[in-house]
Amino acid sequence: MKRVLFDSDVLLDVLLERQPFVTQSAKALNWATLPGNEGMVAAHAITNMFYILRRKVNREAAMRLLLTIAILLTVASITQAVIDSALRSSMTDFEDAVTSAAASFSEAGVLITRNGSDFKNSLIPALSPREVLDTLSNSEPEIKL
Repeated sequence: MKRVLFDSDVLLDVLLERQPFVTQSAKALNWATLPGNEGMVAAHAITNMFYILRRKVNREAAMRLLLTIAILLTVASITQAVIDSALRSSMTDFEDAVTSAAASFSEAGVLITRNGSDFKNSLIPALSPREVLDTLSNSEPEIKL
């Protein structure tokens, strides 16, 4: 697992320091920034996170936080093919279907989310930050988080 796509809930845990999730989410984000790994976020998640962030912090702070995310992660495109795939998906939540399709089309190996049950019909496996970290510690013990 070298390429992962983050669901917005995990990134918001870090940006808003939401307890008790921030520690595991931050460790997963940190891992994704290590050389040889690639963390991604779906393009639509950026706008969704802005909407949430600006209600919690001011507009300028929200923009700074999202700029940090845009520097740390690759933005996965939302293309016609991604939308078509999401529209045909058996997933009940359309936004989650778009996230799953974006992860698949960008060739992510895993989608990192705290809402695994929402992604049971995902095109790629969905794991929690804790599950990702457990997988890494079992398969790549040399990685320090």
